[in-house]
Amino acid sequence: MQPVRRLDPLPDWVSDPAVISIMQAAMAGGGRVRFVGGCVRNSLMRLPVADIDAATDVQAEEVMRRIEAAGIRAVPTGLDHGTVTAVKDHVKVEITTLRVDVETDGRRARIAYTDDWAEDAKRRDLTMNALFLDPDGTLYDPVGGLADIETGRVRFVGEAERRIQEDVLRLLRFFRFHAHYGRMAPDEEGLAACKRFAPLLPNLAGERIRDELLKLLAARDPAPTFYLMRQAGVLSHALPEATHLRRLAALTLLTGEMEEAAPDPLRRLASILPDAKAGKEVATRLRLSNAERDRLTAMLKPAADIDPAAGPQDRRRLLYAIGDETYRDLVLLDWARRLADQPGAVPAWVEAGYRVQLAAADGWVRPKLPVNGEDAMALGIPTGPAVGKLLKQVEGWWMEADFRPDRAACLARLKELAG
Repeated sequence: MQPVRRLDPLPDWVSDPAVISIMQAAMAGGGRVRFVGGCVRNSLMRLPVADIDAATDVQAEEVMRRIEAAGIRAVPTGLDHGTVTAVKDHVKVEITTLRVDVETDGRRARIAYTDDWAEDAKRRDLTMNALFLDPDGTLYDPVGGLADIETGRVRFVGEAERRIQEDVLRLLRFFRFHAHYGRMAPDEEGLAACKRFAPLLPNLAGERIRDELLKLLAARDPAPTFYLMRQAGVLSHALPEATHLRRLAALTLLTGEMEEAAPDPLRRLASILPDAKAGKEVATRLRLSNAERDRLTAMLKPAADIDPAAGPQDRRRLLYAIGDETYRDLVLLDWARRLADQPGAVPAWVEAGYRVQLAAADGWVRPKLPVNGEDAMALGIPTGPAVGKLLKQVEGWWMEADFRPDRAACLARLKELAG
C-alpha cells in the first residue's frame, strides 16, 4: 500500500499529547497503528472530529498489554472483534486489529485477522471511510476515497451489492452519508443496490435503524435525501409512516439559522409523521427511549391551541400548561405545516405571530403556584385526593388571573374554596 500524500500541517487532534502517547505505546515493540475512518475523512473535509479510530496489524491482546505497560488505561471494548479503547487525559482512541470478513449474514460477520492493510480497506463500507493516516501525516488511499471526498461523491467500496449483503444497514448509511457529505448526484450503482435490498431493512434491529435515521435527520438539510429515499422505494421499508416530507423541508428552512450548530433530529422526525398514533408506533419499533417517545408523541398531538393571533395571556397560559420545550416544538411544527400546505400563501401577520410565540418561549420562566398541600391541610382538609382537587381549583383561578395573585391572595382563595 503506497502513500498518496502527506498532510502538512497535521490536524490538531493528531498533535494532541494524549493521542501521541497512546499511538507511541501501541506501536512500542513493532507493528503499525494508523488512524482510519471518520477522523481522517473529517480532517480532509475540514470538519470537526468527534471520535478517533485507528487500525493496527498488531493483535488486540498485545495492543492492550502495550498500552497498560505505558500506564495508559486500556478498555477491552470489543476484544472479540479485535478492538481496544485507550484512554488518557479524557482522550479516547479506539484501536482495532486489521480484519477480513470470513462469513456474513446481512447483520453480523465472522471475521479473521490479517496484516494486509489493503484487504482491511476492502471490507469497509464507503470509500471515504477507508483512508489511513500515519501519525506523521502520511496518507494512504487504497480504494480511491480521496477523490470521492474531494468531489462529494458517496460510493461503496468495491461492489455495492456485496457491501450491502454483508450488512444491510450500510444501505441506510449510504443515504446518511449522502445527506451529510454528498455534493453530486448519488452513485448509480450504489443507488441501484439500495433499491434492490431495501425490503431487507425490516429484518434489522430497530435501534440500528433508529441510529441511522436520527443521524440522517441531523444533516444540515436532510429533506432532499428523504425524497431520494422515497423515489428509490427505500423509505417505505425504513420508515413507512413518513408521509409529510414537505413539512420537513419547511421546518429545515425555518430553523436553519437557529439549528445550524445542533439540528434537532427528533423534531424533524415529528415533522414527517402524520399523528401521535404513528409516533407511538415509530417509537416502539425504533426503540426510542421513554423520554424520546414522550416528546415525540407530545409534538404530534393536535396543535389547536397554537394560534399565531394569541395574546400574551393566552401564550403564558399555554406555556405554563405544556412547558416551553413542547410549546416551542408545536409552534415550529405548526408554522412548518402552514408553509408546506400553503407555500407562498402564509400571510405576513401569521408569520409575525409565530415569531412572537417563539420569543415568548425563549424568555419564559415558569411561575410557581404560591400555595401547596400543607396550606390546604392547615385549613383542615384531610390528606388525599381532596387536597389535590382543591389546589387544582386554586391553580385554575390563578392562571385565569394571569398568575398575578400573590401568596396572600391565593391563601384567601384557598380558604374560600375550602368553605
